[in-house]
Amino acid sequence: MKTVPRLLVVDDEQNFRTLLAQALENEGFEVTQACDGEEAVAAVREHTYDLALLDIRMPKLDGIEALKIIRSESPSTDCIMITGHQDVQLAVEAVKLGAREFLPKPLNIEDLMIRINSVLRIHMADKHIKDIQANFTSKLLHDLLAPLRTLKSAIDYLEGSSFNMSSDQQIKIFQSINDTIKNMDSLLNDMIDLSLFESGRVDIEKIPTNFDELVPVVCSRFYPQLISKNIEITIKVDNNVPTIPLDPGKIEQVINNILDNAIKYTSVGGKINLNVSSVNLTVDQTTREYVEVAVTDSGAGIPRAEIPFVFDKYKEFLIGKSSEKKTTGLGLAICKSIIDAHQGRMTVESEVGKGSTFKFYLPTDSI
Repeated sequence: MKTVPRLLVVDDEQNFRTLLAQALENEGFEVTQACDGEEAVAAVREHTYDLALLDIRMPKLDGIEALKIIRSESPSTDCIMITGHQDVQLAVEAVKLGAREFLPKPLNIEDLMIRINSVLRIHMADKHIKDIQANFTSKLLHDLLAPLRTLKSAIDYLEGSSFNMSSDQQIKIFQSINDTIKNMDSLLNDMIDLSLFESGRVDIEKIPTNFDELVPVVCSRFYPQLISKNIEITIKVDNNVPTIPLDPGKIEQVINNILDNAIKYTSVGGKINLNVSSVNLTVDQTTREYVEVAVTDSGAGIPRAEIPFVFDKYKEFLIGKSSEKKTTGLGLAICKSIIDAHQGRMTVESEVGKGSTFKFYLPTDSI
């Protein structure tokens, strides 16, 4: 089944916008209209578009600012800039920000269609290549996972059967094999999760969720670890935190990972604080209300040179392993992918010897 390209037409001149949208629909495209940059950003946050046609001069949020946000939050959306003012500097800036084309008004519809089809051919080719790469990676990872799980089942069977391990050395060897298999299983599952997010094939199923219900349930699973290390945890969810749409399973995964790391790197007798509050943030000149989830620990902290790479999936190659406590190194990269998929943000503040604070922000108006 052939996929119809989805286009977003953004212009504050209603007559021009309507005529352009009609011409594009007559060519067989699926078209959505937006009257300014703010409406365009809202549309991109709700749906995925193959191509956006952005006017430069618009009220509220101009085309350049809208381009920045769209390329940041929806990098798979290509953009063509349209303007009635032939400004070379604006054209250069737009191209630097990721625009494919920069076209002056008045537009010749035939020329415009040639440009659009040219951009879409490149866009669809890139998308096809990425799909092939993602499918290959996913198949390869699953092919590796299957024999690994067969091996693990065999080890579990031997450990639980009447098979006689006659020496402590044999027992240690079996334990070492089992631990190695578990680590490999964890690594492959993390790689599968990350490859799915990067290919855009993970569905975020949002339902209205209360943090005063979600957070205590997640934290309760860590009580045995907290007790074993005598770590004090304080949980606070402000009364004004609204119910917001999110994927509870995915957000649980994020909180799980952050808390697990906090406990892992906090010494015996340390402290962890988990606070949930409502805040207003201005991002790219747009102010929105967010729910902020902050986890602060009194642990070892992160060296300043490593902080820029904390959420990078390649950090082990960029900075090397600095601790034997690290596992796959992909957990925080997956967390950031989950938060990005919710149109949120994730940050970290840390100082060696004084602990770390991981925060993520989820927009309350996300659909």
